[in-house]
Amino acid sequence: MPLNNLICEAIQKRALLEFRYHGHLRVVAPYCYGLSKRDGAPVLRGIQVRGASASGGFGFGKLWIVSEMMSVRALDEAFVPNDPNYNPNDSAMSEIVCRI
Repeated sequence: MPLNNLICEAIQKRALLEFRYHGHLRVVAPYCYGLSKRDGAPVLRGIQVRGASASGGFGFGKLWIVSEMMSVRALDEAFVPNDPNYNPNDSAMSEIVCRI
């Protein structure tokens, strides 16, 4: 399955995503997938809920560069979207492909 389809299906199903990013295994609740305003690269807006992080960035919406996400898979574990700061019209994206 192409990565964009996997990400959009996870968003639609409210399934957590697991992937390696900058050497750390992450588990992320995906909220929005689209193209970056800065360079047009595919990006994912999501909240890391488990795993490792060099910055300790848990609990808030972070922008992930899709080309830097490795070994991406959807988990059989759902999440309930509850980020009070989530903006479905993400200002960091020039085009939104799929979103909650």
